[in-house]
Amino acid sequence: MKNEQDIAQKIEETMKSLDGIQAAELNPFFFTRLQARMERDIAPSYGRFAFLANMKLNLAMLVVVLMFNVASVVFISAQNSESTESKTALEMFTEEYSSSTSSYDYLNDY
Repeated sequence: MKNEQDIAQKIEETMKSLDGIQAAELNPFFFTRLQARMERDIAPSYGRFAFLANMKLNLAMLVVVLMFNVASVVFISAQNSESTESKTALEMFTEEYSSSTSSYDYLNDY
């Protein structure tokens, strides 16, 4: 019984202490600031690298880089094929028009 009376008394003391509590006073701009903070948290912030967040721009940049790579490969292969063609043409020219050391002996005949 004593236990129940102690519990009832503590409950009564707690309820009386709650009577003295007043509502918290807020700054008049609290809700405006809270709303602004919530909107800022919802909106993504990429900062200095914001252009990387745009997937369309990323795709366009990737296509441009791939086009440059393909163009450079084509250009380099075209130069290599021209140089090999010119080497073969040069070799053909030397085979056609060059003379060996024995072919100069015709000058000694005169």
